[in-house]
Amino acid sequence: MKYLLIICVIFFSCTDDRSLDSDEFEVIPRFEANVFQTVYTAELINAGNDSIPIPNTIRDFVDIDFLNEQYNADYLESLEFKFLAENSINRPQTLDFIFFDIDDFETFRVTETIPSGSLTGPSIKTFSVELNPQQIDIITSSIRAEVFVNQPRAATNIGEMQIECIVEAGYLYPGE
Repeated sequence: MKYLLIICVIFFSCTDDRSLDSDEFEVIPRFEANVFQTVYTAELINAGNDSIPIPNTIRDFVDIDFLNEQYNADYLESLEFKFLAENSINRPQTLDFIFFDIDDFETFRVTETIPSGSLTGPSIKTFSVELNPQQIDIITSSIRAEVFVNQPRAATNIGEMQIECIVEAGYLYPGE
């Protein structure tokens, strides 16, 4: 009987008869998506020694259609690009992640140098870029993105480069 009384006291002391006001209710989910992930060897970038228009460059296109959806224009509140790079190439590598609009003009750029590494001791670099509201508007109106990785002129490099980019998006769905 004593335990029943204790359970009843705990149960009734933890309840409140306030109603939930849906006008003050907000949902703030956060999502992560892998934007790109690439691995290339030094031999691949060495072969690009005479690449045109930019020597010693690897270029790749990134699908960013998901950023152009209407729900992003209506509810996207925060956007952050998170990068992880591991470089065992014996030369520094420069990463350029560039967004373009419908007229092929550059709208936004992320540039970062990844220090050189070695086969036994690769350099690891993590960095992130958190966008402000104006930059979010620019990104969501961009139609294309490209990744460029380049290095100082050389054709005798060894090693490998791995790069991963994840976008974290935060949305705000206000109460009705």
